[in-house]
Amino acid sequence: MAIVARWRPVTIAWGRYFLYSSCHRRSDAMLCGVALHDELAALRAQVGPQVFDDPVAFRAAFDDFVPEGSASTGEISLLVGAVATGALQRLSEQIALGADPETSIASQGDLLARDRGTTESAGARWALSVLAHATGAIPAEMVPILPRPAPDAAADPGPTQGLADVTRVVSTEPPDRPSPPTAPSEPSRRGVNPLLVAAVVVLALVAGTAVALLFLRDDVPDDAADDRSDTSSEAAGPDGEVLDQIDLTEAGRMAQVQLVRSGTEVDLVLLVEADGAYTEVDRKEAACPYTDDAYNPRIENVGDQEIVWAWQIRGSDSGFSEEGRVQVAEELLIPFGIGEEPCP
Repeated sequence: MAIVARWRPVTIAWGRYFLYSSCHRRSDAMLCGVALHDELAALRAQVGPQVFDDPVAFRAAFDDFVPEGSASTGEISLLVGAVATGALQRLSEQIALGADPETSIASQGDLLARDRGTTESAGARWALSVLAHATGAIPAEMVPILPRPAPDAAADPGPTQGLADVTRVVSTEPPDRPSPPTAPSEPSRRGVNPLLVAAVVVLALVAGTAVALLFLRDDVPDDAADDRSDTSSEAAGPDGEVLDQIDLTEAGRMAQVQLVRSGTEVDLVLLVEADGAYTEVDRKEAACPYTDDAYNPRIENVGDQEIVWAWQIRGSDSGFSEEGRVQVAEELLIPFGIGEEPCP
């Protein structure tokens, strides 16, 4: 590519040959006074007008053929952006239809600036003018001169100065909307950390409170629990299954009567409340066993301290039923039996 860049002026108009011959080195192009729009016009003459149709191809050709230092990083980005957004194509179509070039460049330049997220349209209009001349749409006299920062204000006193943000085309006014930094700086992280730390502390306090409440709940004694069925099951023994139960009250004294099954045996159990806990005080065995065909066990209070306990038998219209009396004050269960009837 270096050979092509050195000898490409031979293929251009003979009037520019001697100028390019003395400026064949890429870094000396700006010192020789060759304008960027002339460089792009020469690029079009060598490569063809299709080089302005694709932004990737245009950037590659720009890097290969245009002398280094002819444009800053921001200016190159503006040129590539004009091709990538279709602004150059729209401008060329409007001029081809007879639109006023200056008006079209102004309107399309404003649109290009907005597409790039800035209201600074001078650079966008300059980029479209340069490309319009390169494609042969306007004469060189219509290409504006893009102002450059003074040498004493630039870090590099050379002819061009790279721009940190391509949207900041050379301007004397700061952009309306600064570009976001690529990574958060230390001050910004320090500004957010207090809020984050506060949120973490609050969450930690809430979680600690919840855990403490759970532990306190686990420490509640059994005699303060509302579920009296668990207490009754423990009173009936570890191998007993509570089939059904009822609550009774006599002279202000609370009691429970349970059907407790162990295998095929069923016991009627009386528990009386004392000091907040239910304690077994009497137990009587049911008159019949609870077989595998038995279901729907129940105890019913029929009134006047009398109860009935029963269950049904699958495949039979009958079942088991037995009556008895509960005397809470005396802490007694008195079964009446089933008389002469056999067990189902």
